[in-house]
Amino acid sequence: MMKDINIDFGAITIDNSILKSEGYKFYEGLLAQMSQFKKSPVQVIQPDIIHNEAIKHIEKEIYNARSSIHQAIRSANKQLNINKSDLSRAEELLSVVGTDKEIATKKPNEYYEFIGAEKIDSSEYVELSDLMDLYFNTHAPFENGKNKKNEFPDAIALLSIDSWGDAHDLNVIAVSQDMGWKEFSGGCYRIKVVSSLAEALEIFQPHNKVSSIIYKIREDSLFADKNHILEQIKVKIIDSLDSADIYIEANSSMFLEWDDVFASYISHKLDNDINGSVSVNVVRIDDGLIVLKLGATVKVEVAARFYFSSKDPVDRGYVRLRGYVCKTTESFHTDILLTLSGDFSKDFEEIEVDEIEVVETINEAHFLEVELEWPDEYD
Repeated sequence: MMKDINIDFGAITIDNSILKSEGYKFYEGLLAQMSQFKKSPVQVIQPDIIHNEAIKHIEKEIYNARSSIHQAIRSANKQLNINKSDLSRAEELLSVVGTDKEIATKKPNEYYEFIGAEKIDSSEYVELSDLMDLYFNTHAPFENGKNKKNEFPDAIALLSIDSWGDAHDLNVIAVSQDMGWKEFSGGCYRIKVVSSLAEALEIFQPHNKVSSIIYKIREDSLFADKNHILEQIKVKIIDSLDSADIYIEANSSMFLEWDDVFASYISHKLDNDINGSVSVNVVRIDDGLIVLKLGATVKVEVAARFYFSSKDPVDRGYVRLRGYVCKTTESFHTDILLTLSGDFSKDFEEIEVDEIEVVETINEAHFLEVELEWPDEYD
């Protein structure tokens, strides 16, 4: 029996303390590894107050770097007697266009695009009364002491994350080394705080096993080519029609009976999300096995043999006249549970389909008016 892995968290956020400890090196080390979430079910969020705090620190580092360059060039001119034109050329090569603020603002915004992060507006998610309650009752992240007011940014960030999680029905991993964050999460259902980005990334590895599969399923190019998984889904939909118990709704001016009802597959279309990609939900993850839920609208042709009867005016009984087959087109929606196994790090063709369950099938067909078709000699 495979060991279950719970899917408890649908989002991740990083405190500025972590960004600072990583040196704001967004495209190196662990911060660069955050790009794995861009095509993943896991959402990356960043409260605007953390974003602004990061910009403030980056701006300060840019100022210090520029000041150090300027000071080094002045010192070189004074102590080393280097030609002034050479020093001017060196200073020009080491300069970057834009103010400290402009450069500092651009860096995290480009990083958010790189990792697929969403910046959330705290004014939409934080109630002033909740913030004041934390402050005046000295609840985490506020602490007793002279620096209590310095915790307002952390309080706003945490309330934003908590409220965002409620609004999207998602639990959030928050990466922070701040003890106030840890204490706040102890009384919060939505947020789990871990102290290192490495630990946070490890938590999400079960999600990453399926992220590439979900991405490939959603890719339009997948539907343009033959694919063994999509072909097996089609076969299972067709097979499910064999067990359909179809209720017929039909009207006629004569007494009507029917039998030999069956449905024939025409086509199906997988459900799409608001972005036009195939809608995929992760239902379960085990070691080496995943269960995905898809939805599909299936189009079928339903055929039934109808028998018409007329009342005999003499003995008042019904006389069956004749029967013939009528057809109609119907559509129905079904959920599809797709169980996949294999080495998810390899090519898509290496993934095996353990089981496909087509949850629903057609259960009724509407023929509207059905009338007896007389041979030409009776016209």
